[in-house]
Amino acid sequence: MPGVGKSVVAKQVARILNAKYVDLSEYVIEHKLYVEYDSEINSYIIDEDRVKEAIRALAKKYRKVVLSSHYGEITPKDLVEKIIVLRIDPEELEKRLKQRGWSRIKILENIVAEILSVCTANAIKEHGVSKVVEIDATNKSIETIIREIMMALENKLPIGPRIDWFERKSLEIIEKYLKELEELEKNYVVY
Repeated sequence: MPGVGKSVVAKQVARILNAKYVDLSEYVIEHKLYVEYDSEINSYIIDEDRVKEAIRALAKKYRKVVLSSHYGEITPKDLVEKIIVLRIDPEELEKRLKQRGWSRIKILENIVAEILSVCTANAIKEHGVSKVVEIDATNKSIETIIREIMMALENKLPIGPRIDWFERKSLEIIEKYLKELEELEKNYVVY
Protein backbone atom coordinates (compact mmCIF):
# COMPACT_ATOMS: atom_id res chain seq x y z
CA MET A 1 0.00 0.00 0.00
CA PRO A 2 1.48 3.37 -0.96
CA GLY A 3 1.72 6.12 1.62
CA VAL A 4 2.33 3.95 4.69
CA GLY A 5 6.10 4.45 4.97
CA LYS A 6 7.29 1.19 3.39
CA SER A 7 10.43 2.59 1.80
CA VAL A 8 11.73 4.50 4.82
CA VAL A 9 11.03 1.59 7.16
CA ALA A 10 12.38 -1.10 4.80
CA LYS A 11 15.67 0.79 4.30
CA GLN A 12 16.25 0.94 8.05
CA VAL A 13 15.24 -2.69 8.61
CA ALA A 14 17.67 -3.74 5.86
CA ARG A 15 20.43 -1.77 7.56
CA ILE A 16 19.69 -3.42 10.94
CA LEU A 17 19.66 -6.89 9.34
CA ASN A 18 22.73 -6.15 7.21
CA ALA A 19 20.63 -7.00 4.16
CA LYS A 20 20.24 -5.58 0.67
CA TYR A 21 17.36 -3.11 0.35
CA VAL A 22 15.36 -3.19 -2.89
CA ASP A 23 12.36 -1.04 -3.78
CA LEU A 24 10.71 -3.56 -6.05
CA SER A 25 8.66 -1.03 -8.03
CA GLU A 26 11.77 1.03 -8.82
CA TYR A 27 13.70 -2.15 -9.64
CA VAL A 28 10.96 -3.30 -12.04
CA ILE A 29 11.02 0.02 -13.90
CA GLU A 30 14.82 0.32 -13.90
CA HIS A 31 15.27 -3.21 -15.28
CA LYS A 32 12.24 -3.03 -17.59
CA LEU A 33 10.53 -6.01 -15.95
CA TYR A 34 7.14 -4.91 -17.20
CA VAL A 35 4.98 -5.74 -20.18
CA GLU A 36 3.69 -2.24 -20.81
CA TYR A 37 2.76 1.06 -19.27
CA ASP A 38 -0.98 1.53 -18.99
CA SER A 39 -1.64 5.26 -19.27
CA GLU A 40 -5.33 4.77 -18.44
CA ILE A 41 -4.46 3.64 -14.91
CA ASN A 42 -1.02 5.33 -14.71
CA SER A 43 0.70 2.05 -13.86
CA TYR A 44 3.19 -0.40 -15.24
CA ILE A 45 1.91 -3.89 -15.92
CA ILE A 46 4.62 -6.11 -14.52
CA ASP A 47 5.93 -9.31 -16.05
CA GLU A 48 5.46 -11.53 -13.00
CA ASP A 49 7.68 -14.36 -14.26
CA ARG A 50 10.59 -12.00 -14.96
CA VAL A 51 10.10 -10.26 -11.60
CA LYS A 52 10.20 -13.62 -9.81
CA GLU A 53 13.42 -14.51 -11.65
CA ALA A 54 14.92 -11.16 -10.68
CA ILE A 55 13.99 -11.62 -7.01
CA ARG A 56 15.56 -15.08 -7.06
CA ALA A 57 18.76 -13.63 -8.59
CA LEU A 58 18.87 -10.88 -5.94
CA ALA A 59 18.46 -13.45 -3.15
CA LYS A 60 21.25 -15.57 -4.60
CA LYS A 61 23.58 -12.59 -4.95
CA TYR A 62 22.90 -10.92 -1.59
CA ARG A 63 21.60 -13.81 0.58
CA LYS A 64 19.52 -11.40 2.71
CA VAL A 65 17.15 -9.05 0.91
CA VAL A 66 14.50 -6.71 2.26
CA LEU A 67 11.96 -5.93 -0.45
CA SER A 68 9.76 -2.86 -0.27
CA SER A 69 6.73 -3.68 -2.34
CA HIS A 70 2.97 -3.70 -2.47
CA TYR A 71 2.95 -6.97 -4.41
CA GLY A 72 4.70 -9.32 -2.03
CA GLU A 73 2.56 -12.19 -3.26
CA ILE A 74 4.75 -12.59 -6.34
CA THR A 75 7.89 -13.27 -4.30
CA PRO A 76 8.85 -16.95 -4.64
CA LYS A 77 7.54 -18.87 -1.63
CA ASP A 78 10.83 -20.51 -0.76
CA LEU A 79 12.52 -17.11 -0.40
CA VAL A 80 10.03 -15.58 2.02
CA GLU A 81 10.81 -15.51 5.72
CA LYS A 82 8.06 -13.02 6.60
CA ILE A 83 5.79 -10.61 4.79
CA ILE A 84 5.16 -7.55 6.87
CA VAL A 85 2.07 -5.67 5.69
CA LEU A 86 2.05 -2.08 6.90
CA ARG A 87 -1.52 -0.88 7.27
CA ILE A 88 -2.80 2.66 7.73
CA ASP A 89 -6.09 4.23 8.67
CA PRO A 90 -7.96 4.92 5.40
CA GLU A 91 -8.56 8.57 6.31
CA GLU A 92 -4.86 9.11 6.99
CA LEU A 93 -4.02 7.33 3.73
CA GLU A 94 -6.32 9.74 1.91
CA LYS A 95 -4.48 12.73 3.38
CA ARG A 96 -1.05 11.34 2.44
CA LEU A 97 -2.01 10.47 -1.13
CA LYS A 98 -3.64 13.90 -1.62
CA GLN A 99 -0.36 15.50 -0.48
CA ARG A 100 1.43 13.47 -3.16
CA GLY A 101 -0.90 14.87 -5.80
CA TRP A 102 -2.53 11.58 -6.75
CA SER A 103 -5.70 11.57 -8.85
CA ARG A 104 -8.94 11.08 -6.93
CA ILE A 105 -9.66 7.72 -8.55
CA LYS A 106 -6.18 6.39 -7.64
CA ILE A 107 -6.60 7.64 -4.08
CA LEU A 108 -9.97 5.92 -3.77
CA GLU A 109 -8.72 2.67 -5.33
CA ASN A 110 -5.95 2.55 -2.73
CA ILE A 111 -8.25 3.48 0.15
CA VAL A 112 -10.70 0.73 -0.82
CA ALA A 113 -7.81 -1.76 -1.18
CA GLU A 114 -6.71 -0.77 2.33
CA ILE A 115 -10.23 -1.14 3.73
CA LEU A 116 -10.56 -4.57 2.12
CA SER A 117 -7.08 -5.74 3.26
CA VAL A 118 -6.09 -6.58 -0.32
CA CYS A 119 -2.31 -6.75 0.32
CA THR A 120 -2.79 -8.99 3.36
CA ALA A 121 -5.28 -11.25 1.57
CA ASN A 122 -2.98 -11.64 -1.46
CA ALA A 123 0.04 -12.40 0.72
CA ILE A 124 -1.88 -15.00 2.76
CA LYS A 125 -3.33 -16.60 -0.36
CA GLU A 126 0.12 -17.04 -1.87
CA HIS A 127 2.33 -17.66 1.19
CA GLY A 128 0.02 -18.86 3.95
CA VAL A 129 -1.04 -17.13 7.13
CA SER A 130 2.06 -18.22 9.08
CA LYS A 131 4.34 -15.92 7.06
CA VAL A 132 2.19 -12.78 7.15
CA VAL A 133 2.13 -10.15 9.89
CA GLU A 134 0.14 -6.92 9.81
CA ILE A 135 1.34 -3.77 11.55
CA ASP A 136 -0.84 -0.71 11.95
CA ALA A 137 1.47 2.19 11.04
CA THR A 138 -1.14 4.88 11.76
CA ASN A 139 0.29 7.64 13.96
CA LYS A 140 3.37 5.59 14.86
CA SER A 141 6.95 6.75 14.65
CA ILE A 142 9.34 5.03 12.27
CA GLU A 143 11.23 3.72 15.31
CA THR A 144 8.07 2.12 16.74
CA ILE A 145 7.21 0.50 13.41
CA ILE A 146 10.75 -0.87 13.07
CA ARG A 147 10.63 -2.21 16.61
CA GLU A 148 7.38 -4.02 15.79
CA ILE A 149 8.88 -5.42 12.58
CA MET A 150 11.85 -6.78 14.50
CA MET A 151 9.42 -8.39 16.96
CA ALA A 152 7.55 -9.92 14.03
CA LEU A 153 10.77 -11.33 12.62
CA GLU A 154 11.43 -12.89 16.03
CA ASN A 155 7.88 -14.38 15.99
CA LYS A 156 6.80 -12.18 18.91
CA LEU A 157 3.74 -10.69 17.18
CA PRO A 158 0.52 -12.41 16.16
CA ILE A 159 0.45 -13.67 12.58
CA GLY A 160 -2.26 -13.17 10.02
CA PRO A 161 -4.94 -10.54 9.67
CA ARG A 162 -5.60 -8.49 12.78
CA ILE A 163 -6.53 -5.06 11.41
CA ASP A 164 -10.16 -4.77 10.37
CA TRP A 165 -11.25 -1.29 9.29
CA PHE A 166 -14.88 -2.48 9.27
CA GLU A 167 -14.56 -2.80 13.05
CA ARG A 168 -12.49 0.34 13.60
CA LYS A 169 -14.23 2.82 11.27
CA SER A 170 -17.86 3.85 11.05
CA LEU A 171 -19.93 2.29 8.31
CA GLU A 172 -20.69 5.80 7.03
CA ILE A 173 -17.01 6.51 6.36
CA ILE A 174 -16.48 3.20 4.58
CA GLU A 175 -19.65 3.62 2.51
CA LYS A 176 -18.59 7.16 1.55
CA TYR A 177 -15.36 5.85 -0.03
CA LEU A 178 -17.05 2.89 -1.72
CA LYS A 179 -19.84 4.99 -3.21
CA GLU A 180 -17.47 7.69 -4.43
CA LEU A 181 -15.25 5.12 -6.12
CA GLU A 182 -18.28 3.45 -7.69
CA GLU A 183 -19.45 6.80 -9.08
CA LEU A 184 -16.02 7.68 -10.47
CA GLU A 185 -15.65 4.25 -12.06
CA LYS A 186 -19.01 4.69 -13.83
CA ASN A 187 -17.54 7.72 -15.58
CA TYR A 188 -14.20 6.03 -16.23
CA VAL A 189 -14.41 4.34 -19.62
CA VAL A 190 -11.61 2.17 -20.96
CA TYR A 191 -11.52 1.44 -24.69
